[in-house]
Formats: sequence, C-alpha cells, structure tokens
Amino acid sequence: MILTTLQLEEFRSYRRLGIDLPAAGLRIFGQNAGGKTSLLEAVYLLATMRSPRASSERETIHWESGVELGLPPYARVAARIRHNRHETDIEVVLTVDEERGGALRKRVKLDGRPRRAIDAVGALKVVLFTPDDLNLILGSPSVRRRYLDITLSQIDSTYLQALGQYGRLLEQRNSLLKELGGRRPRDERAIEDQMAYWDAEIVTRGAYLLAQRLRYVHEVDRIAAEEFQGLARTDDWLGLRYSTTVTLPDALRERVVESTLADAQAFVARALESDLHRLRPDELRRGVTLVGPHRDDLHFLLGGHELSAYGSRGQQRLAVVATKLAELRQVVATTGERPVLLLDDVLSELDPEHQERLLAALGSAGCQILITATDRVLLDQPALAALPLVEARRGTLVWVEGEGAASASEPE
Repeated sequence: MILTTLQLEEFRSYRRLGIDLPAAGLRIFGQNAGGKTSLLEAVYLLATMRSPRASSERETIHWESGVELGLPPYARVAARIRHNRHETDIEVVLTVDEERGGALRKRVKLDGRPRRAIDAVGALKVVLFTPDDLNLILGSPSVRRRYLDITLSQIDSTYLQALGQYGRLLEQRNSLLKELGGRRPRDERAIEDQMAYWDAEIVTRGAYLLAQRLRYVHEVDRIAAEEFQGLARTDDWLGLRYSTTVTLPDALRERVVESTLADAQAFVARALESDLHRLRPDELRRGVTLVGPHRDDLHFLLGGHELSAYGSRGQQRLAVVATKLAELRQVVATTGERPVLLLDDVLSELDPEHQERLLAALGSAGCQILITATDRVLLDQPALAALPLVEARRGTLVWVEGEGAASASEPE
C-alpha cells in the first residue's frame, strides 16, 4: 500500500498543498508549528476518519478558511492510494454548519462517490508512532481501549460496525437501567422483560468486540515480546495482558484465542450474558452497565510486573515502540497489505543506538515511511538515505534532497 499523492486545503496552516509522494516515503523537518505533524495528521485522518490529536476536529480547519469566498469554514484532505493491482481515491471534507450552531459535518468520498465514514476506514491503513504513545502505558484505560479499537477497526470492518452499535446500545441500556432502578416498587418480572432485548443486543456486539480484542492481544503479545528483545537487548520479558470485567477463567480464554472466531464469540457471549444477569441488582442500583468491553483494560508487564509502576521511562518507551512494531506485523499478517508508517518526531526520544535498531526494524518491513523531526540531523541516518528530504515552513513544503514534486500556497 503506497500513498502516491496528498492534497490539503485549509487544513491547519496549509491553505493549499499538493504533493506527489515517493514510494519509499519522505523525511520532513522543520521548526515547531511548521506543519510537520499536520501532514501526518492529515494522512491519519484519511485512514481512521479521526484526528490523532485534536480534542475537536474543528481545530483542524484553518481559521480564515472560506472567508474570501463567503463560505462556512472548511478543510479538505484527499489522497490517492496504490494497492497491488488498483488505485483508490479518498477524500474527507470537514465543514462548519453555522445553521446548527457551528456543528462539524464530515463528508467522505471513495473514488469520487459519497460514502459513510465508517465504510472508508481501512481503505488506507497506517501505523502511527508519536512521543504521546507513552500514554498507552501511563494513561487511563480509555486510552488503551481507544488504541485497540482504532487498530482493529482498520483491519476488521465488522469490528468497527459492532463498536458503533455497541456504543449506542450501551447508552440506551444505561438509560433504561436508570429508569427501572428508580421505580418503586420494583416488578422483577417486568424488569426482566424490558431488559431482555437490550441484554441480547449488547451481548451480541460486546462478545464480538471482546473476542477480537482477546485474539488480537494474544497474537501481538508474542510479537511485541520479540520486538522488545531486539530493541532493548535484555532478558526482561515484555508481556501484554488483556484484563476484562467479563468472567473468563484462563481455560476459557485459551479456548477463545484458539477457536474459530464464531466459536470464540459464542464462548464470550455466554459468559457476558451470565454476568449481566448476575449483576442486575447492582446495575439497577447504580444505573450503569457494569460489565463488558467498555470497562476493560490492557496491561503492559515487564518481567511480570506492571510497567507503568516499575519500569523506567526508557523501558516504557521501548515497550510502546515494540507494541507498534507488533501492530505493523499483525496488520500485514491479517490483511496482506503493508500499512503506511507515520513517525512523528519519535527519534528525538531515543538514544542513537535505539534509533538505529528502530530504523532497522522499520526498514525490513518494506513499508512507505513518512518521518518527521525538528532537528534535521536526526534524519541524516543511513537507514533513511533513500527517502527524499523536505522542509515544512508553515503552509509550504520546500524540497531539499531527492526527487519529488510539491505545490503550495505562499507562506502566511
């Protein structure tokens, strides 16, 4: 999978940019706020339909967009992707709907045809490395759940659909629990009758999500351990452990990861259904669903100990890098496609020895690489020599080394 062209219009500091991307990738350097990260953010948006860093995607729209033409603020990102035997055009347009109080609208096209955002996820596959990835270990469980959801959504469209449905069902089920829990006196039979539909629906979607997370973590655990050994050159063993609120003894977990997906989903569904019934009184009292993938977590262990509590910052960073390398290998194994690798100022967080090991691991993957750094010297590595070099200058790209083409608006 190769990104051959990228177009930005009114996206952050870029008023208008068109660039032809070499198959090997690109090295991008420049000062802070120069637009390096924005380029990678745009590619990530095309792949996942969401920004990796904006609390609100409204922030990605240039503050002066649409003014000259009398249009509402907007941003447009488009690219052409070359697969083994065909090409795909993908486009995302963000507009501010002023008639709806400034609500953001997202329009998506694949090969020129309007599509739902959910249908476009995975058309472009990426693996993103950033210094903020340390939050995978140090952040809240929701950060780790989000990571698993984004990764699995790129390689499994059914997972993405189940995720969206589960979120809506969860909200409706919680509302019903609050309503029923507040009634006095309670009619237990009526409660069971009203909960039956929502239990069945949430069990179906939740079991699929949980089964796929367990199976994915099982595979990535083994690969990440190998990658960590190669990076850290240590006897300490990295382990990834998925912690679930659903009652799944080790023997049942083993059946889930070794069975077919259909059987795995059935095993998890029975356990989840049993837990929902068992926890019914507590759920009615608290008005929330107490068990399911929305309350789960992913643990990083080093030598059997929690890495967040006992690992050094260097060990934590290498563990995250190893996990991302494992993600890369799993995407290739699952889809047969090599994702585009996005590395945003990652080398500055590593010493020269670990920079070399990371770049060697990435080079052997044979993927297109887009890598940024504030310091140009960090990009002067033998492993990156084949990548053309450009400088990002707040709204423009200047070609420094190698062949390529770019056009952009004048700098502000």
